[in-house]
Amino acid sequence: MKKTVLVLWLGLFPLGCIGFAAGQTCQSKAIEIRVDSIFREMIKAAEILDYDKLTSGVDDRHNAGFIVGGIYYEKYDELINLLKSRSSGVAGQHIVVQKEKITVLSDSIVLLTACGESQIDLKNGTVVATKFDWSFVYKKIDNQWKVIQSHQSVSQ
Repeated sequence: MKKTVLVLWLGLFPLGCIGFAAGQTCQSKAIEIRVDSIFREMIKAAEILDYDKLTSGVDDRHNAGFIVGGIYYEKYDELINLLKSRSSGVAGQHIVVQKEKITVLSDSIVLLTACGESQIDLKNGTVVATKFDWSFVYKKIDNQWKVIQSHQSVSQ
């Protein structure tokens, strides 16, 4: 009897683990797809300078901070107010993500890194091209994925 139970346990336990791992892979893929969709929505909002939409994608309750161009902003409001004040001469921008990696760390935490190029169109007709490197930490809060920390820098 003990041998039968042992054989069943050794035979069925690995199958259960395989099923669990496959379920985790499916869940991770669904999370990746959802976070990527939100990221793309935020890129569109950034291109048309929709600061309200950008702000709706952020939750600052953890006070994790935001780094832009080597400057640390303790509060998101500090950063968004600065961006608004500097955008008076900007007509819009076009953002092209060249590389993107989404890493699901848990069912509620995701790291997204990306790099690419941005073309900023100024109202005076000047175009400024830059390359960027970004990282965003997303957290699922109240059943919605929100950025809780970010790093954005201009690369050469």
